Amino acid sequence: MLKAVFKPRTVVGGFALLIAVGAISLLLYGWIIRREASSLLDDLTALRVGMASSVDAERIAQRHRKFLTQRDCRDASCDYIFVVTNGWLASLHIEPDAQFRAGIRVESGTVASIGASLMRTMDIYPTFGASAGMVDEYAEMPERFRREGHYGFPTPVGKPYLKVVLDRHADAVQRQHAFAFSFRCLTKPGGGCDLSCDYLPSAWKDWRVDVEPVFPNFDGVYPGSERCR
Repeated sequence: MLKAVFKPRTVVGGFALLIAVGAISLLLYGWIIRREASSLLDDLTALRVGMASSVDAERIAQRHRKFLTQRDCRDASCDYIFVVTNGWLASLHIEPDAQFRAGIRVESGTVASIGASLMRTMDIYPTFGASAGMVDEYAEMPERFRREGHYGFPTPVGKPYLKVVLDRHADAVQRQHAFAFSFRCLTKPGGGCDLSCDYLPSAWKDWRVDVEPVFPNFDGVYPGSERCR
């Protein structure tokens, strides 16, 4: 009668192989998420607010239908919402829940506004629950943001998020900075990502220049923000 022989080295080697395969799978998953979020952002920002048509918006909806969570069309308007999440990483408790959201609003056959946000759950912020970067672009700046000009930051100092608003009259550099998301925090394991500069580094620098003359203790409110310079 043959007896199975278990060799410790074989068992250890098998576990090591499983760990290596798991690590590679997670790295590949993270890369795919970042690529999909970046592709969605590229298509979103290719839309020229106030000029792009409902056909352009629908084309994006079809291309990214895997991430389309809402398509609400009624009367002369349509709203599209897309969401890319780190679901697998979060479910394995490798990192907190994080998601990239993009939105398009169409009115009377024309893209009237677009928006995007990247956020990550942070229990240290009980009132907001996340750190985040959020951007909205309008054909014309809404009345509630009119004091921001064509590119501004209606964000109270001390909040764990940065909100950016702009309209189609903002210049090319301002628009580039506004939508320059870093997707590192969408898939980054462990801590960090507790400042909005981790999500919108270029817009954060613009905001800092805007705020520091009237709020000289800016660095004191955001410990660790030296990494954002």
